Amino acid sequence: MKKTYLFLILSMILTFISTPYNILNTVLYSLAVIPLAILLGDFTSEISQYIGDKKGGLLAATIGNFPELMMGLWSIQLGMIPMVKSALIGSIISNMLLVLGISIFFGGIKYRDQKFNKIVARTNFNMLLLAMSALVVMASLNRYANLKNSVMISISLKVSLVLVLIYVLGLIFSLYTHSNLFIVSEDKEELGEDKSKSPKFIVIGLILCSIILFFLSERLITSMKELINTYNVSQEFLGIILIPILGNIGENVSAIMSALKNKVNLSLEIAIGSSIQISLFVTPLLVMFAYFSGVPMTFIFSTFQIIISIIAVGMSFFVFQDGKTYWLEGAILIAIYIMITLAYYHIS
Repeated sequence: MKKTYLFLILSMILTFISTPYNILNTVLYSLAVIPLAILLGDFTSEISQYIGDKKGGLLAATIGNFPELMMGLWSIQLGMIPMVKSALIGSIISNMLLVLGISIFFGGIKYRDQKFNKIVARTNFNMLLLAMSALVVMASLNRYANLKNSVMISISLKVSLVLVLIYVLGLIFSLYTHSNLFIVSEDKEELGEDKSKSPKFIVIGLILCSIILFFLSERLITSMKELINTYNVSQEFLGIILIPILGNIGENVSAIMSALKNKVNLSLEIAIGSSIQISLFVTPLLVMFAYFSGVPMTFIFSTFQIIISIIAVGMSFFVFQDGKTYWLEGAILIAIYIMITLAYYHIS
């Protein structure tokens, strides 16, 4: 309880601090995002004790993506499209490789192997493969069809609507029509966890964090734009590294802690569910927002961005296809993330 108040006060204080130095402002606002993201992760972890792993993981992924969504909206308004697209791809590879890798690695050290629901994993990866297919189709269309940019923007809007529709259908499938397929047996010890916070307190905390995060995101992105203009920093590198780390830190902690408690199903729901939301909901939502804001943003990503996304999803699929995880598989995912980061640094 004391940590909650301390983090909220700290973030509010940092939000209203402004210095003449862009680098210092960016650092301060980035630091202010971290406690808010951690609090969002804590609150959603508490909620999962009331509503179960499936819905709790979904809610954790949804709320955990608030920072990326907020920063994406402000970035679009400021015309920083390359950073928006890089941040979206960065969130996907960060969740699929870094977060899952760390979760599996430390969970595998504590437990010899960890088992999970293969049906849940298979359904989630089907959704991710759909998102990757949309990226490939749009990139191929841009490469082989001589269409005007206005036409590509219109097609991007229609593709975004299709992806959002599929995302909604996926929720209906997993939460209602076929929810029995996603029921995971839990140990009595896990079901009897202490519910230290009341639902009312959790909801109020989520609302306060979201409000502060909205204003803080505007200051952070504005500061980043000034930093980019002053020091010629790459928008894409900031997008693929800094924003995913800041935005995902709360759900990252939740996923890792869940794996350490041998609740690997919840860990998977948080990390993979977050990637699904980024690719099938947040990205299309930002494309639609840009369209109605008059900002030229398409659903077309660079070849390298598509390749690293497919690698992230593909490697994670091979790790999770057998229903078990081991610490070495986590180390492999982390290694791939490091190689991609190094490559992206030199490309951007």
